Amino acid sequence: MTLNLKPRYLRPLYPLCRSYCDYKSIYERDEAGPQPRKVHGRLYPEWRRPWIQRDGEWSSKLSVFIEKSPSMHILNAMQKIPHLTVQDIKEWWGQMKMIQEIENQRYLPERVAALGSNLAAVHFFTYRNCAVRIKGQTEWIEGDITTLNLPDTYRDGYLVEAVNCAKFHHNGIRYEGLQNLSGLSLLKWLSLKNNKHVDVWCLDRIAGQNGDSLEYLNIEGCNLCPGGVLAIAKMQALKFLKISDPGDHVELQAALSMLEQERPSLLITAADIDIGDNVLKEGT
Repeated sequence: MTLNLKPRYLRPLYPLCRSYCDYKSIYERDEAGPQPRKVHGRLYPEWRRPWIQRDGEWSSKLSVFIEKSPSMHILNAMQKIPHLTVQDIKEWWGQMKMIQEIENQRYLPERVAALGSNLAAVHFFTYRNCAVRIKGQTEWIEGDITTLNLPDTYRDGYLVEAVNCAKFHHNGIRYEGLQNLSGLSLLKWLSLKNNKHVDVWCLDRIAGQNGDSLEYLNIEGCNLCPGGVLAIAKMQALKFLKISDPGDHVELQAALSMLEQERPSLLITAADIDIGDNVLKEGT
């Protein structure tokens, strides 16, 4: 048996059907109008609201740019429209690319919760043109994202021992991306060669996260300064350090000399011969 109900009989049921969940479409939100904000069931205090949303305050059409995501860059670009140059557009585009790279390298707790620290690191680095080696294996995990067949749930045995970021895609790994090395308690070998964004802050983060296990570090082509040498000094387990030739940088040479005096067991080299793999395999 079928029921042929006319639209006028169904109209009273629309409000009940449209309010079965908290999710509302943009059209339903527009129909309902602005709703009072509540926190833990209580109305949001008036004194904590942004000034643009308070009663009695004047607002203009430009307020659309500052209601949710204030950005002075947009207003600055609008002011430059009569005199906007190609260089201004290039600088803006460079800033947008930098923001995108930072967001793409951020540490995701959800990924670590689903895969574990080690397997999550394998996913993060291999999908960005890096190579990862697992403890007890001689072959490196690397390849294209379409050919890699990595588990999408937690699996035992993926204990990361070495990470090679020399071919990190785009413009290299950043400070935010290095947080994905956290939790790798067995990491002994790390190459950050030719990653131009690696600086003193990055080295300090590595020292805090992996300083107790890291034995080999390659930072050729990175922004090494005397402060970075102090960060390297915090890596207690480090045995081999490979850097670029400091040249005529007197302060950097002095910092490296002091590091060699304090850590006589640490070998610092700027040669082209990569001894890190051989030493790691021999276990010395």
